Amino acid sequence: MGVEEARRILMEHFAGTARRFGFKELYGYIYGVLFLAREPMSLGEIAEATGYSLSHVSTALKSMERIGLVVRIKKPGDKKAYYRVIKGLRDWRQAAYYSSIIEDIKQMRRNFERALRELEGDGSEEARAMRGDIELVMRRNALIERIVRFLMEHDDEEVLEKLLKCFGLEEGGRL
Repeated sequence: MGVEEARRILMEHFAGTARRFGFKELYGYIYGVLFLAREPMSLGEIAEATGYSLSHVSTALKSMERIGLVVRIKKPGDKKAYYRVIKGLRDWRQAAYYSSIIEDIKQMRRNFERALRELEGDGSEEARAMRGDIELVMRRNALIERIVRFLMEHDDEEVLEKLLKCFGLEEGGRL
């Protein structure tokens, strides 16, 4: 009972993590199955282990592969695709959270650029004020995007070192 209960706890944890980051809980169950697997698993094995249909699991795996949570591999002499987890628990959170932020920033930029195009040629005070507000937010979002990309591209220790240096503190110093 201990192993099965531990497995259930971990699977529920991963499903909850997926929900908190705006993903379907299936992503969490798939991640959990692959996290606990000793060998890469086929689409059919993952579907059986999660209880979801092949089509749902296939769609989820494609998305998870795109954001870097799983990798598809081929075994010599086997036509099936197999999957394994490629990121640790910390990276799961980073990929889910930071990818969502980047996508939101991109969407905002597209919409704000459309709004600016709509304001072209309008010299009214209201249009000037609106352009100023939009341009300010776009500059701030560009900075936020740079910060998030930096966080995605560097490990925690590098980020901490750079922050401590920026604040003029030695490691172990106080903020």
